[in-house]
Amino acid sequence: MSDPSLKLFENLDYPGRRKPVGRSKKATADVDTPVWSDHPITKYEVGGKPCPLYEIGDLAKAIGYSVQSIRAWETAGVFPAAPYRSPRTKGPVAAGTSNMGRRLWTRGHIEAILRVAKKQKVILSPHRRPPTVAFARAVEREFYELSLEHEHSHETHNA
Repeated sequence: MSDPSLKLFENLDYPGRRKPVGRSKKATADVDTPVWSDHPITKYEVGGKPCPLYEIGDLAKAIGYSVQSIRAWETAGVFPAAPYRSPRTKGPVAAGTSNMGRRLWTRGHIEAILRVAKKQKVILSPHRRPPTVAFARAVEREFYELSLEHEHSHETHNA
């Protein structure tokens, strides 16, 4: 038989006297609902045509991680290198260590990263597992397919 005094607590779904505050789950990026950026850089050309490109901050927003995480993953070989770079800077940047240009991606590249992350259950919620070498290779294959599509569309456009 159950204790009648426990009836007071049967509707509680949390310990303590009041409901926790500020513990809602963060919304995360999804391939179907991109929430990152509508303001690409448009001053660069790819294959002789103006092409909207996105910076590392836009990619960070898309996957829900920091810019520093993306750079560290790239260095560790578990995240593919950016397919494009802006021109080299005149002087050193990045704490005086490099004059390489900014990392740049097309919308297609960022969407490919999101697709592979969702498929391999890395980076994106609810899993939030770190990327792997297999993830990097799969994304590189997607990038290669995108470059073939770009070359093919450029050839047919010029024909």
